[in-house]
Amino acid sequence: MKTFGERDFKLNYWKRTGAYAVIQNDQQQFLCVKDLDGLLFLVGGGVDEGESPESALLRESIEETGHEIQIVKSIGNAERHWVSSKYPNDSQHNIGFLYAAELLEKVAEPVEKEIMCWVDYNELEKNLLHEHHLYLIKQHLNIL
Repeated sequence: MKTFGERDFKLNYWKRTGAYAVIQNDQQQFLCVKDLDGLLFLVGGGVDEGESPESALLRESIEETGHEIQIVKSIGNAERHWVSSKYPNDSQHNIGFLYAAELLEKVAEPVEKEIMCWVDYNELEKNLLHEHHLYLIKQHLNIL
């Protein structure tokens, strides 16, 4: 598994495994959620105990977008160690499982407050928070 960053052993350790979708529309734009700081995240999130990454992704998609998705294939996984400015005492460890997926019908109102948006590759490359997600997207698109 490709690793980005290094764990800071002086800080609290916080590990989170997540599952994320790479969804593109007909214009080759990517579906993301944008936080209040303008940072982009792929649709998806944390895998709960006893939950498979695929099940977590299906659940997270409805929570974040209100849409069901269809998982097409696994892209791969990578990990990142980092310290967030919001949590400066925690050495975070994100293990991301990425899947190519298709957006299906809207079945509910989103639970979460982030804005759902379509972005082109240049904006994704510039504003996607997690570099290990971008690495896997580049692999998926054969850019590496």
